Amino acid sequence: MHQIACALVAAEVRRLRGGDLPLPPPWADGTAIADEGLGLDSLERLAAMGALAEAFELDDAMLGDEPPGTVGAWTNWIMHHHGAGGRRLSVKSSGSTGEPVLCSHAVADLVMEARFMAEQLPKRRRVVALVPAHHMYGLIWTALLPDALGVPVVTPTVGTPLDLTPGDLVVGVPDQWQALSRLTRRFPADVIGISSAGPLDAALATDLLASGLTRLVDVYGSSETGGIAFRALPATIYDLLPRWHLLPQGESDWQLIDAHGARYPLPDHIERIGERGLRLIGRRDGAVQVGGHNVWPERVAATLRELDGIADAAVRLDGNGRLKAFIVPADGRDAAQLSTLIDRAISQRLSVAERPRRLRFGPTLPRNAMGKLEDWS
Repeated sequence: MHQIACALVAAEVRRLRGGDLPLPPPWADGTAIADEGLGLDSLERLAAMGALAEAFELDDAMLGDEPPGTVGAWTNWIMHHHGAGGRRLSVKSSGSTGEPVLCSHAVADLVMEARFMAEQLPKRRRVVALVPAHHMYGLIWTALLPDALGVPVVTPTVGTPLDLTPGDLVVGVPDQWQALSRLTRRFPADVIGISSAGPLDAALATDLLASGLTRLVDVYGSSETGGIAFRALPATIYDLLPRWHLLPQGESDWQLIDAHGARYPLPDHIERIGERGLRLIGRRDGAVQVGGHNVWPERVAATLRELDGIADAAVRLDGNGRLKAFIVPADGRDAAQLSTLIDRAISQRLSVAERPRRLRFGPTLPRNAMGKLEDWS
């Protein structure tokens, strides 16, 4: 709970400030919340309490006479009122509409998933967390799983060596694994990697395993469902986690049903392989994954089309894992001036993951003889 609480507060304060806190999470229990510690002002402290209450289904009636003064007091507040029996945890997802959606889960289901995965990953000594614990993937793999394994969690500082040792379990997203493949010449023996929040490229997986990674596991899931299936790369077929079953939903689309009988639509089109195997074909909603976030290229293109001086725009996922945009200027506008306008506008209107990193300009969008949009370099 401490790991999750720290990640939740850090994300909430980052949202308010537009930047990081002076101390990276997780924080020690004795870390002060106010000026001499995290430096949260009254509005930020209230927002932090609201984020914790939303995630752990608490309210202000559960507070004591004195407001929490340390990080440990936050954890104590959660633990005192968040008993194991029948409790739930909520995480936010961008959802199929792109708006934040609160997804509630029974703690027992999440713990069951963590314990199952712990059985698949014996003899781990540490969890090296490259992702925070406030979203579903991080919550399970950097908080509940280490608890099930009985091992510590370490959170490296960006830009410093990972200092991996035999027995480590490294938890990251595809973009981070891409960076590690370029930074790490040779992994130590007996290091296992976990990836989620988007499919991992087969060539990248091959490079990582060739660099000495003992095993690389790709987890398929969503904020609405938690983990759905997993595969040990380079396999292409995912195996369902024990609590899920597939129900036929037409010739090519399927639904999930859990142990409680609840049904969930799969976020992707799939090919069913036997009773408990599946292969991913493509997303239903047109979203792509950028840095572990759902991003809708068409929504970004619509934002660009609203800008003065742009007649048309198209956006796609680039080969580097970020978005790229093709811009058709209006009325002979200068591309250099328009590029400056675009940079200023997207920094105000779009999240970091949504911002195109490469712009190309032309008189018309690139289309083939059938009128379909073609890719561009």
